Amino acid sequence: MARMQQRSRLRSFPHSVFGLYTVAGFYRGAQNMALTTLALIIKEDLGYGAGTIGVISALSGIVLVLVTLFISARLKPAQLERAVSISLIALAIGLLIIGISNSIYLTAFASILLGIGGGLGMPGLAGSVQLAAGKGSANPQRILAIYTLVLSISLAIGPLLEAGLLNATHQDVRWPFIAFAVLPLLALAIMFARRREALALAARMDANGEVEPPHPPATERVRLLRTPEVVKAILAQLMYAVPFAALTVFGAEVARVTDQATAAQAQLAFTVFFVFSLSCRGLVAWRSPIFHKGVIYAISGLLTITGLTFIVVGHSFMLFLVGMVILGIPHGVIFPLVLSALSSSLPADQLPRANSLLMGSSNIVGIIAPFILGVVAAATSYRFMMGTVLIPVVLVFVIFVVIVGLMRTQHRPVTQSAP
Repeated sequence: MARMQQRSRLRSFPHSVFGLYTVAGFYRGAQNMALTTLALIIKEDLGYGAGTIGVISALSGIVLVLVTLFISARLKPAQLERAVSISLIALAIGLLIIGISNSIYLTAFASILLGIGGGLGMPGLAGSVQLAAGKGSANPQRILAIYTLVLSISLAIGPLLEAGLLNATHQDVRWPFIAFAVLPLLALAIMFARRREALALAARMDANGEVEPPHPPATERVRLLRTPEVVKAILAQLMYAVPFAALTVFGAEVARVTDQATAAQAQLAFTVFFVFSLSCRGLVAWRSPIFHKGVIYAISGLLTITGLTFIVVGHSFMLFLVGMVILGIPHGVIFPLVLSALSSSLPADQLPRANSLLMGSSNIVGIIAPFILGVVAAATSYRFMMGTVLIPVVLVFVIFVVIVGLMRTQHRPVTQSAP
């Protein structure tokens, strides 16, 4: 009887992987709204230009990277969910400050809170789901793919809801920050419920004389940059890091200034982008487990270059939309594959480090890229700025192809000719 109650409690919604999925969806939807709309607040409400947008975005990115590399990377598996809860609190407060403040300094402070939320939230959620996927699942890659699919669902629905809210409030870009602050608070309630159920379960097991399964013993520290799957995962993620940073910070302004789109149309383009990302992640979940990830990484790199080219050379909102559609494909494919690659190639206690390295390397780009691109846009134009994004993408793609080729050569079996 006690065991049946235990299984029932484990299957309860907050304590299940579906609870984590819901938290991830609420968290990512609110965070993405802030990333894509902050530029509009700074420029249209506060009256500052592209350089200020780049500086504030870089400030948020610096905090995010520091938290990711020096706090999240040191977390033990049992501490991941607590880090997620702290990130949700920081995100909710940051959104509310941006929504009600008329000060550029308070907006900058709120961006620091967003950086703290991002540095703790994304590695914490990814690690929590990876651990859940590794607990006896027949297809852990599918659990991770569904997690990224949930992220895409939130990223597709979020801009659509924001576009409707903008239309209803006569393009008042403050309302989305106030309205979306509810999402991390709802996610926080789920995390508190998870914690409460975990404590209740532990007390029940103790009362019944049952022993909680021990955590796996700590393994020897892995040299991550000597691990082929980790190196390929980081390079694949970096291929997309610069264009994604450019789109999240400047994408709405690129559409409005370059292609004469309204704020609602700009958010519609993000919705289309994330719908295609969602579709690709659904395909990855359906086809999991997926092998030959290196080939898919390379194809995704080529699609990234193609999508950016459409945005750079196009002179209409429709061509901008086509570019966003193409860019949505690698955005949907790369992240679930790199997460599963890390999960399958490393011990559980090494995953926080690996996730932090993966996300930290991308977030370093989030520091440098907005600042440089903001300066480029201020000195030239948004179209020329997007053209400069192609340079690092092509460079990382070439490095990826060369390194993968060298890895295959090193691991190729040596055959001796007959005497």
